[in-house]
Amino acid sequence: MINKIWVFISGKKSIRAQLIWAIFLSFVVTTTLISFFQNTLSSLILFIAIFIVSFTILTRPIVKSIWQVSNGLMVIASGDLNYRLPVSRQDELGIVSQNVNHMAEQLQEQVERERQLESSRMDLITSVSHDLRTPLTSIIGYLDLLKKQAFQDEKEEARYIDNAYNKTQQLKQLIDDLFEYTRLSHGDVQLNFQEVDFHSLIEQMVSEFEPVAREQGINLIQELSPGSVMMSIDVEKMVRAIDNLLMNATKFSLLPGEVKISLITGEKYVQLSIENQGQPITKEQEEMLFQRFYRMEPMQSDMNMPPGYGLGLSIAKNIVELHGGRIWLDHQQGDYRFCIEMKRTIHTMEF
Repeated sequence: MINKIWVFISGKKSIRAQLIWAIFLSFVVTTTLISFFQNTLSSLILFIAIFIVSFTILTRPIVKSIWQVSNGLMVIASGDLNYRLPVSRQDELGIVSQNVNHMAEQLQEQVERERQLESSRMDLITSVSHDLRTPLTSIIGYLDLLKKQAFQDEKEEARYIDNAYNKTQQLKQLIDDLFEYTRLSHGDVQLNFQEVDFHSLIEQMVSEFEPVAREQGINLIQELSPGSVMMSIDVEKMVRAIDNLLMNATKFSLLPGEVKISLITGEKYVQLSIENQGQPITKEQEEMLFQRFYRMEPMQSDMNMPPGYGLGLSIAKNIVELHGGRIWLDHQQGDYRFCIEMKRTIHTMEF
């Protein structure tokens, strides 16, 4: 209590105390000097003049700080968000300076986010334009050959038709992925929660995916904890997220290779992991894997495997996070382990 009183009296943290001290000291100085004069009228005029001068001198630091804040606000308002006010006072003006600096930092971060968003939009447009143009150019080329009947026999004609059809499927897949990614990333999606046995769902997905993996020389290994695992999830979207991870592991595995699917269940959480062995990548590449349109060269380029457009992991990440879960990668010297962790939540349905 005594310290607080002394701090107030000293005036270091209070402008009001500083003004009181300025008035008091100005009065003391004025009365001391005016005592040397006897004339009443001249003494009064001199008293006022000396008091004003003394008060002005004593309050000059306060006025200077106010001007600093005012000029600093004008500088920031003009667009220089790197400018910061000097914080040399401990009183209310010092707090104002700190708040102004904090405001400038927040504005600077917001402007930077907007710049990154604009840059991201431009990158998205560029990537989409390139990825749409590639299969579209091929389709136009095959259709042009068919229109001109520039084929030697029916077998070559059928090959052109098949190639054009495959390219349209690639184009459709890219458009579907873009549409899904846009909806998920902007939150414009309603999850259709259903109570399902997550253990049985994983078993079914692995069973359905096994022929595709076998064609690529990949052996699927299941290590699922026994027993049913009842959860409320959007089955369609979660299947897509897990399928994207399985497809990613198959594409980027060393051949012949293995993909291990593990399911660990606890009282409150469920963790699904998909492991494979591939070429090592750098730490920088790891951090970019879940970014949209980031692509790496697959270990094999089989026509039966759909081409990647760098959206699969981004879509999987958004789907898992919409379920309140998290997804991450553990990577060491070519050993990849993608993990999904979610709460064992049961959503009650209201009618």
